[in-house]
Amino acid sequence: MSTHKKIDIICIIATLFVIALTILFINGSSFGVLPAMSVEAGDDMFTANDLNADWDTSSATKIVLSDKGSSISGNGAYVYDGNVYIAYAGHYVFTGELTNGSIIIDAEKSDKIWLSLNGVTLHCEDDAAIRVEQADKVFLTLADGTENVISSGAQYKAEIISSGVDGAVYSRDDLTINGTGALTVNTEYHHGIVCNDDLVITGGNITISAVQDGIHANDSVRIHNTAISISAGDDGITASNDDETSFLYMKSGNVVISDCYEGLEAINVTIAGGTVDITATDDGINACGSGADSAIRIAGGDITITNPSGRDADGLDSYGSIYIEGGRVFISVSGSGGNCALDYGEENGGVCAVSGGTVIACGGSAMASGFDGSSTQGFVMYNTDAEADTEVSLKDSLGEEILSEKIPCSFSSVVLSAPELEVGDVCTIAIGEAQEEITIDNVSASSGPNGKSGGDMRSGRKHDGPMDRQDFGDGTDMEPPDKTEVPDKMEMPDNESLPDQQETKEAIGRAFMPDKEQGQGEHFLKRQDGGKNGDRISSSGNSSGIFILLGISVLALLIGLFAAVKVKPLENI
Repeated sequence: MSTHKKIDIICIIATLFVIALTILFINGSSFGVLPAMSVEAGDDMFTANDLNADWDTSSATKIVLSDKGSSISGNGAYVYDGNVYIAYAGHYVFTGELTNGSIIIDAEKSDKIWLSLNGVTLHCEDDAAIRVEQADKVFLTLADGTENVISSGAQYKAEIISSGVDGAVYSRDDLTINGTGALTVNTEYHHGIVCNDDLVITGGNITISAVQDGIHANDSVRIHNTAISISAGDDGITASNDDETSFLYMKSGNVVISDCYEGLEAINVTIAGGTVDITATDDGINACGSGADSAIRIAGGDITITNPSGRDADGLDSYGSIYIEGGRVFISVSGSGGNCALDYGEENGGVCAVSGGTVIACGGSAMASGFDGSSTQGFVMYNTDAEADTEVSLKDSLGEEILSEKIPCSFSSVVLSAPELEVGDVCTIAIGEAQEEITIDNVSASSGPNGKSGGDMRSGRKHDGPMDRQDFGDGTDMEPPDKTEVPDKMEMPDNESLPDQQETKEAIGRAFMPDKEQGQGEHFLKRQDGGKNGDRISSSGNSSGIFILLGISVLALLIGLFAAVKVKPLENI
């Protein structure tokens, strides 16, 4: 064979190889080759799969729940002893009713599983109604226009209790709830929804009634574009773990906690947007822990906290710092019993700073805390006795109203702040019929004619009050809460009302520094779980695989050209 023909063959082979790789790159999924998917969401809190509730159900396994024997059409699932087991990665659609059984996910550790609840009623008397034993991540989608009810009994089986299962919906791995349907969770045993890792809620109209916590997660709770209503015997929504890296992040949505001990609790609580309405008997929002990393940060949204009956209770309570950067914060806690509207850990190096937003915070004056000197927005702290339903207002030097609100609980101290206030401004504060002209100095508290002394701006956390937090123990001795009126299902927020994504990223960036720049499961502060890099279709790899394929194609072409250049001169030898 002549050298010239060898060159032609080399070039043809290289060209065909490049064409084959290009076809595989463009249409790989048609041949069963699935490239890795990296996180496509707009920020580090939510992945593309978290936000996608409109996945294709046409080829999913269909499961009809029934007391007479659940039926399965498709692969990956089986029925045993009245329960439905999911054993493999994939998509599953559930319909029907099961009055005493569970959906149990026990798959490979690398498996991602999608479940669609399409009008399901599911109760289990002695176990979680939905239990995730093992998976990489489970996506629970509430189908559009459907009502789904999940419930569990008052006492679980001994082996279930010993394994740590303590919720009507219980997951040992990451769990996402999304969709536009409705979900009602009722439990007479411990918590409503429990996740041992990261719990993400990005949709749905969710109503929870629980004897202990409404929502309980170990690592994080992330809320976006959802409506949640909770009545709980203990905390409304809580995230806690042993290494103090837990956080609760709310980007948008509506959360109403009508009955609870504490409303929101985690080491770090960040609210970037949405509406939060809490009625508590203890702290409304609590940043717990040792204090070094504890923080409450409000960058947007509309927050209302009411506590008419608590003792030694706080509206915002942080063992570290409190930052208010935007939004509206309204707090009304009873002025008796050592209650404070704001309480922070100055002894732990914490600060209480306001740099934006509107704040009306009313409570007791005995151990009251206000904003400190690090604040960049003007504020006033004013001590005076006032009955419930007293109106508080603040006007500027021209008589223009800056803010006004009727306070539902009695109080003896009020902290006010608004973007219009600056140090040196002369304002008029009115408490009921009484009014006084004050100068904004961001340093000291003023007292009305029947006010009480104290309330220094720089005061830190108060000492333990006359009533310590009650010990719920393991909850086995708890009495179920009285039947309380759960608010009617709330309307989902319009997309137009959601906060700007870039503003949200900037707000959360100021709050905590994530370990990495992208990826699901890359948590704030010290957490180094080395774990998940987003919701990928394959169990390993990332989006760099795309560039590897492209690189091989280019390399093959270059090799062919190089061979042609090297071999061509041989024709003349």
